[in-house]
Amino acid sequence: MDSIAKTQVGSTPHYRVALVEKSAAPPGAKGDNWRRYVLENGCASITGWRRGSLQEITQHAIDCADRLNTPGAHSVYRPPQHRKTAQRAAAKSG
Repeated sequence: MDSIAKTQVGSTPHYRVALVEKSAAPPGAKGDNWRRYVLENGCASITGWRRGSLQEITQHAIDCADRLNTPGAHSVYRPPQHRKTAQRAAAKSG
């Protein structure tokens, strides 16, 4: 597969678009016009597949990198975990 587009987002981002290229459909997917994109931050890479034009997928990849680089934008809500304290245990048993 030949590289179709290489794009860098911003001057020194955490994640950047490293590659957008024409691709075969990912396993289990149907249809044509697939593109593979790679986001990198120096330590890790994220690979995604999506159908569409080079321009659409490049913009999608840039948007993904922007979201990953926005503080708090990709944080996951975790409900508080309640720990049993000696006081609560005593209140329940007494």
